[in-house]
Amino acid sequence: MRISSVLPNQSFFENYAEAILIARSDDTIFFVNNTFTKLLGYDNSQPDLTSLRVVFGEKVGLQTDALSKDKHSKMLLTRKNGTRELFKVSLSPIVLMDGSAAKVYTVSNDSDLGYLKELWKESETRLKELSDISPIMIWMTDDNGQCYYFNQSWLRFTGKKSDEESGVGWFKGVHPDDVSIFQQINHLLVKRELYTCEYRLKKYDDTYGYIVEIGTPRFLPDGTFAGYMGACLNISAMKQAKQELDNQTTELKRSNEELEEFAYVASHDMQEPLRLINSYIQLMQKNIHDGKLGEVDVFMKYITESVNRMQALINDMLQYSRVNRKGNKFSTVNLNGVLSIAVANLTKRIEENQTIITYEAMPEIVGDQSQLIRLFQNFIDNAIKFRSPERKPVIHISVKEVDGEYEFSVIDNGIGIDHKFHNRIFVIFQRLHTRTEFEGTGIGLSVCKKIIERHGGEIKLDSEVGRGTTFYFRLKK
Repeated sequence: MRISSVLPNQSFFENYAEAILIARSDDTIFFVNNTFTKLLGYDNSQPDLTSLRVVFGEKVGLQTDALSKDKHSKMLLTRKNGTRELFKVSLSPIVLMDGSAAKVYTVSNDSDLGYLKELWKESETRLKELSDISPIMIWMTDDNGQCYYFNQSWLRFTGKKSDEESGVGWFKGVHPDDVSIFQQINHLLVKRELYTCEYRLKKYDDTYGYIVEIGTPRFLPDGTFAGYMGACLNISAMKQAKQELDNQTTELKRSNEELEEFAYVASHDMQEPLRLINSYIQLMQKNIHDGKLGEVDVFMKYITESVNRMQALINDMLQYSRVNRKGNKFSTVNLNGVLSIAVANLTKRIEENQTIITYEAMPEIVGDQSQLIRLFQNFIDNAIKFRSPERKPVIHISVKEVDGEYEFSVIDNGIGIDHKFHNRIFVIFQRLHTRTEFEGTGIGLSVCKKIIERHGGEIKLDSEVGRGTTFYFRLKK
């Protein structure tokens, strides 16, 4: 249908000094004049100029309802190039030549509006600058949940450009294990309520940092939901400090347990050799006083044995206490070399007992080489010590991957351990046999357990009396 056939005084509207837009009652645009084209960029030949929503936005219904006859309003209009500016808009009714009702919008850009526009731009610039200098990471979404703004703190944290993060691009940086967190808060997003969550986000250096996020819903003056604004705080340093504090607390607890163990040793294990020394000294004094010197050498032998026993206890206590305090820094360690050194250190005992030792190809791990040598050396020495009198000692060491860690097995064919004693064998100076049956202070396996724990692993065993024992322990790669 030709415009001239339904629009009265078409030439008047076409040549009118101010911008004119005419729309039918269903908000479809019917006509724009040349001034409107110059001001906003649209013309009658453009197929995308169909509805008032193109120019006025989604809230056109409410905006037009607010405009009554010969009344004016200041509102944001969208230009052809996508920018939005504040204009003075008047609305008047008109009846077309075919009898249908229409609406005439007069759009002007006067000095007041220009001043308001500059004021609005200045305010927007100040808010952006304030946002960019803030140490807090700030973002905004539209009413469909699509992010369209990230401040400089966010972009510095992620090392990404704004267009890479826009929409849902930022979600690619969330740690895979933390994706479920957003499913947990989805009910709050649906209700458009305030939420708080904590998750890990990939940083510029491809590591993950911990952030705590607060999301706040935004609403227009008419109550319409406009999207979310979020503030994120990088709490990685706080997390690290808490982890260090937890580690120190654990270490303090472990240290207190050690002190209790040492106190027990001092009050029990060390008291025994001291009592023996005291008893034999008294006997020596009595025999010397009575002129009986024949047994003095025997008493001196027992005293020397007790002193040596006490010295061994002291040395073993120091060795045990130094596992954590005097350990070397971790480095890459080849366990094939570690086992070779451990076996070489025990060459004499291995040969004397005709021990057969086999082990599989060992991996490299990150750890303390000297302690790992002691670990395998203690296991081998323990297996030789508790060998069966009926057969030669046979020891096999194997390894496999389990849940991203290395699980080692030390298998022997010794005397075995009764199930009821499985927990006791890892306690310092706890012995299951008398010193006349087996030498030593009973510290070897407790040191093994402590070394394994220092390397982030754990130990367990499987044993049958008379059939041998298998020790299992895990170490991180």
